[in-house]
Amino acid sequence: MRIPPNAPPALPLPTYSGPWRGRWHLTRLAHVLRRDGWTTQLRTTGHHPLLRVYAKAAPTIGESVAVAWGNGAWWYQSSTGLWLTPCNHVRVTADKLNILLTPWVSAAFDALRDE
Repeated sequence: MRIPPNAPPALPLPTYSGPWRGRWHLTRLAHVLRRDGWTTQLRTTGHHPLLRVYAKAAPTIGESVAVAWGNGAWWYQSSTGLWLTPCNHVRVTADKLNILLTPWVSAAFDALRDE
């Protein structure tokens, strides 16, 4: 299969932060999310640190957030690859995660109520 001549170039793979930078940014985000009622767990094993965010009542539903370099700044990136916000916008990132996770957690409890 040939690539069309006017096709946009592929985006480069994200460059993830080192351990100390990732821990620092993810710890800041964890404090804000805990104030909003979410449970957080910082995972520092593996290639790069991840922040697991979930509701205590539904621990199987959640999101993992990493810190990656993109567009000239460090960004929070979800496990689905969604670029949330630059790391200096912690409150906005927490709001986006609230918007992403709340319907899933609510749906889990609605399904249990119908039984």
